[in-house]
Amino acid sequence: MNILEQFDHPGRKQDKDHIIHLIQIAMADGIVDDKELKMLQRLGNEMGITDPEITDLLENSKKSAYIPPYEFSKRFGQIYHVIKMVYADDKVDSHEMRLATLIGLKSGFSEEEMPFLLTLLITGVKNNENEEDLFELYKKRRIVR
Repeated sequence: MNILEQFDHPGRKQDKDHIIHLIQIAMADGIVDDKELKMLQRLGNEMGITDPEITDLLENSKKSAYIPPYEFSKRFGQIYHVIKMVYADDKVDSHEMRLATLIGLKSGFSEEEMPFLLTLLITGVKNNENEEDLFELYKKRRIVR
């Protein structure tokens, strides 16, 4: 950890943790291909994370204590990004889906709602549906504990 990371605000740390999860998904098949790298860079840049920082996270990706965002919409958005990363290289394996499920559970989604959530996101990503529309659909149909 470099000295500047000690001064990251909590939101920035959550963003970096999210990128680390996406890196873990991308690396599940052993390589990060060009499509996956471009997606990591695009999403990271949208969060204010620079390409050199993403390269550093790729080189030093480690398991970190995950603290999901408080806002429900942001937690949904992170799972949406995870599924987009799973499908970024057009190859899906069971390890990637297990990681996606684990991240969903760590984000506070229940085991009961995970099948619906994953099906909704997979279908939405395949059909190029946007995150906001999928979130609205999810809120209408979600299983409440």
